[in-house]
Amino acid sequence: MMAKHVLTVTLALAALALAALAPAARADEPQVALGAEVGAAGGGGATPGGMRLGGRYLYRMADRDWFDSGVAFTFGGPGVGCGRTPPDGMRCDHGVADGFAGDLSLGVRRDLRGQGAFTPFVRGGLFGRVLRFAADDVTGAALGVDLGAGVAAAVGRDVALVAGASGFAGRGWFGGGVGGAGQLGMVVSVGAELRLK
Repeated sequence: MMAKHVLTVTLALAALALAALAPAARADEPQVALGAEVGAAGGGGATPGGMRLGGRYLYRMADRDWFDSGVAFTFGGPGVGCGRTPPDGMRCDHGVADGFAGDLSLGVRRDLRGQGAFTPFVRGGLFGRVLRFAADDVTGAALGVDLGAGVAAAVGRDVALVAGASGFAGRGWFGGGVGGAGQLGMVVSVGAELRLK
């Protein structure tokens, strides 16, 4: 029992030390960024896919670390993909670009060392989403994690073009007799960011 408490305190102190060692954001650097992106999401099964439109709000926490939040919508085709399974279940097996999803994500983005106008980054976080396959009259909600990477190219003092890719995995809960089903897919996107003081 004592060892467990010692480990907990040690981990807490290590986290505080890392936070203290992280370079503070410089006062002359933009502290907030707003982004817009367009891309494609690949789904399948019970995961919607299709054209994806989104926006991001980033807040600088340290020199290279940002709080990264986003809202995105995926618009796929109306294909039928859910059917009855014996004895009285329902299973969905949609294509890679079917259905609709609305996502809210919260996470952290870390800028890596770049060269010239190019700054690579990695990001990770959690998401919640609502899902809909209208042709099957199936609606649900899901939670999961996403991990991604990309690069930002400065085209002005406070404007950058951004390209990235990410993968996500989670668990969804559906009505219409479907029940629980996994969420697994990937996203590629391009966009722009405006950085504000």
